[in-house]
This record gives sequence, structure tokens and C-alpha cells, in this order.
Amino acid sequence: MSVPSVDVAKERLKTLLLADRMQCTPETAEKFSADIYHTISKYLEINPKDFNIQITHTDIHIKITGEKH
Repeated sequence: MSVPSVDVAKERLKTLLLADRMQCTPETAEKFSADIYHTISKYLEINPKDFNIQITHTDIHIKITGEKH
């Protein structure tokens, strides 16, 4: 049985938080962000330039801007 994408995204977010706490490299953080974008884009029509994710020690902020024309 396959794992739903939402569960995969949750695990990736947990991994990302852990990596941030361990002072991961910018390249690793970028890879995590790309994975999160890819997962969200399966459910929402979004443009990469309108997608922003900020991860701190205590929060994850995902911001999607722009309008669908």
C-alpha cells in the first residue's frame, strides 16, 4: 500500500525542522524547500516564483502569492 503524499510531506517537514536545528547547509535547505514545493504543487496550481517557505527553529511559514488568471 502506498503512503499518501500528505504523510510524505509531513515527514519531510519534520526532517526539515531537524536539519534547521542542526544548522544544515543552504543547499540542503533548498532541496527540502523544493521537495515541499513539489508536494504542494500536486494539490494546488502554483508558480515557483510565487512560493516562499521560511523555516526557523520554532515555525514553518509557507507563503503562496499571485493570482490565477
